[in-house]
Amino acid sequence: MIHAVERPLGGPVLTRSSMIVLALAGAAMALVAVRLLAGLGTVSAMSDGYAWGIWKPLNVVTFTGVGAGALALALVVYVANRGRYHPLVRSAVLIGAITYTLAGASVVVDLGRWWLLWAILVPPWWNLDSVLLEVALCVMAYCAVLWIEVFPAVLERWAERDGRLGDLAAWLHPWVRRGFPFVVAMAIVLPFMHQSSLGTLLLVAPTKLHPLWHTVWLPALFLLSCLAMGAGAVIAVDTLTHLAWKRERDPALLSTVGLVMAGFALAFAALRVLDVVQAGELAEIHGPKGLLFLVELGLLVYPALRLLRASYRRNPGYLFWAALLVLAGGALYRFDTYLAAFDPGNGWSYFPSVGEILFSAGLASIGVGIYMVAVKRLPILSGVKATAPVPVRRRAA
Repeated sequence: MIHAVERPLGGPVLTRSSMIVLALAGAAMALVAVRLLAGLGTVSAMSDGYAWGIWKPLNVVTFTGVGAGALALALVVYVANRGRYHPLVRSAVLIGAITYTLAGASVVVDLGRWWLLWAILVPPWWNLDSVLLEVALCVMAYCAVLWIEVFPAVLERWAERDGRLGDLAAWLHPWVRRGFPFVVAMAIVLPFMHQSSLGTLLLVAPTKLHPLWHTVWLPALFLLSCLAMGAGAVIAVDTLTHLAWKRERDPALLSTVGLVMAGFALAFAALRVLDVVQAGELAEIHGPKGLLFLVELGLLVYPALRLLRASYRRNPGYLFWAALLVLAGGALYRFDTYLAAFDPGNGWSYFPSVGEILFSAGLASIGVGIYMVAVKRLPILSGVKATAPVPVRRRAA
């Protein structure tokens, strides 16, 4: 049985692995400086035909899918009223806050006129017919909601301290918790809106998106894919933190999360296949694009079917492997929709530059680094040995 409370891991922040993360992050920040001062062309292979390159498909569309574990667990814990899964929530929320924040930061980097980003905060200038506007506003609001959900962990850590900061944290903590019903409601509504809108964006490109990917069901497919990926991310991160830091965990909880992941993955695959059949596009399944279509389905359907067996789900190694396959399948679908299956015509071609790849790797490294620091200093993970003091609520005098 794991410990019911979340505790900081403790230990040094600067380790060999964190130094590697810092090196990649530093390289990415140097590229950002060059890009902001000298323009996109100096670090990217973007063009008028491929104005998003790999940054939107990877840093925004895929990263936010990985960060959807907070949404998947919110549906399980708060909507389905399965409170026993709450020990998994803080880690999932932290991952969501990090990935969404980094996705928003990457948008600033690939905007042509990044210095005009402030204009999005001026409602009279809004283009209310723009799906991108909805995505931008929802993502910004969801980032704020996720960090508010992380804030109680910060308050619990501060409450351990003596003095005014500890007293303030102890007084503020219950007030923050009282506002959580509203916060949780927003944390469910906002990702439903913007994840479906990521699919809606491609509805306007019927002549540029391959028929196997272009469908009126794009919003639903993007929503289902993010839910499957989110559940997979919860399993993968929980397994990795267990292996890296020897924390205890409850395999029964992850087994049921695996079943939830399988359900979302099978729902996605069923909708995708039925749509292709109904549209009469089975003949399009040939060549490289047809192979990508089959690989996407295979990466999602195979682990989902295996997870229907209880004995398979109870095996931690199999469950971890299945989560990785589902993450890969969901990421490949999103990446293909925005890039591999997209053809702007007129002879445009694209291959990512070294700068684009390095920036994406550095962005991911920043996310890993923030997560490592947070779990070592804040009560995020459950099942941690009681080597660090457990936060105790105190009352201000």
